[in-house]
Amino acid sequence: MKLYFLLILFTQNNIFLTLTNFKGDVLFWNSLGRFKNKGLKKLTNSFIKNFIYVSLKKLNTNSRLKIHVRTKGFNKCKKLFLKTLFTLIPEVILSVTDNSLDSLNGCKLKKRRRL
Repeated sequence: MKLYFLLILFTQNNIFLTLTNFKGDVLFWNSLGRFKNKGLKKLTNSFIKNFIYVSLKKLNTNSRLKIHVRTKGFNKCKKLFLKTLFTLIPEVILSVTDNSLDSLNGCKLKKRRRL
């Protein structure tokens, strides 16, 4: 059985995938913006499904493969992305952790005023 870590970074308008082995060596990485054509939105339902399928189709061929998924960041499509990830490769995923930074007390630094 081979163990891999799938790191998913959600930014405001992009999603990055990085697949590493248990030693931390990067096997491949992908970005949602890499597949985008000019004039199209990146964060649509069909575009996200195609992105996951193209990026992770190599992983479906190996049945002795297990993945730990780590997510970080906030995005409006985070829930949709994880749901489609679970529907496409449910038997491969071992665990999911969320490393997003939340403010504990709701305090926010004031923005600097620019003139």
